[in-house]
Amino acid sequence: MADDMTVVREEELRALVVRRLAGAGMSGADAEIVADVLVYADLRGVHSHGVLRVEHYVKRIRSGGMNLKARLEVRMLKPGIGLLDAQGAPGHTAARVAAGKAIEIARTEGMAVVGVRNSSHCGALAYYIRMGMDAGMASMMCVNTDACMVPYGGSGAFFGTNPFAFGFPGRTQSVLLDMATSEVAWGKILHAREKNLPIPESWAVDKEGVKCSDPHKAAALPPFGGAKGYGITIMVEALTGLMVGGVFGPHLKKMYGDYETYRDLSNFIMMIDPGVFGSRDEALDRTQRMIDEIHRIPPAPGFQRVMVPGEIEDNCMARYRKEGIPLPGSIYRYLAG
Repeated sequence: MADDMTVVREEELRALVVRRLAGAGMSGADAEIVADVLVYADLRGVHSHGVLRVEHYVKRIRSGGMNLKARLEVRMLKPGIGLLDAQGAPGHTAARVAAGKAIEIARTEGMAVVGVRNSSHCGALAYYIRMGMDAGMASMMCVNTDACMVPYGGSGAFFGTNPFAFGFPGRTQSVLLDMATSEVAWGKILHAREKNLPIPESWAVDKEGVKCSDPHKAAALPPFGGAKGYGITIMVEALTGLMVGGVFGPHLKKMYGDYETYRDLSNFIMMIDPGVFGSRDEALDRTQRMIDEIHRIPPAPGFQRVMVPGEIEDNCMARYRKEGIPLPGSIYRYLAG
């Protein structure tokens, strides 16, 4: 039976998350950052990366698997390249510090890459990409995660969902792609479990490697697009675990397990000033022209309009800010309890 739903205003939800995390020992400043990232995901309709994660974070904090006293400083390796050792800190805080530093560097150098190692779950990557676009930057970010995805042709999990995100600003609109390299993010399986809803068979496999529609039997995820998605998964692992962090695939600590230890996740964040190749204004105008021309393409049967990545989520955010964010009642009761 599907859970009851509760509609919550953005401001209330953010305050509830801050209270819960601060109650577990997180500083008020860090709790506000984490809340901002999680509520942003829920506003975009990406509930798999929203406030449902709070209970897990609280459990990890109380078990000792998150460092609440880390000193987050980006060490410059080259004029346009930096490295942040998160020391097991909340991934949201570490990623925001790293993204902010990358933006700062790109303003003077034209381009910046900042790696993060020894981090925790950082939430939806779209949040940090939006930081870049709000600063007028083209942005790319990827993260490695613990093993829950089978390699193409395999039956056992080796890689994580290894998400990546990309954003490019236009004059009045933008392109923002945030996706896992698995068929879906594991958070969507958790969301289906929370609501006791079946999942499409393409989303997951059971412990025997057979496709399944029961989220409670899901044991691993397949890569999206078969061999092509598998290749992109390895690209993300190369940029993060192999290059930045030194810990990859099955050697990463489990998100749902290993609660007493830091997770050793790695991030790769790149910011590029579009104006470095010419006029920034012209780059923004060209992007907007492309978006406008895409919108004018006649839709195929079954579609109302051709859109660009991120547009559905932007429309959802506008609606939820007006009407409130729907949450499963059990999650609201946990936050409000």
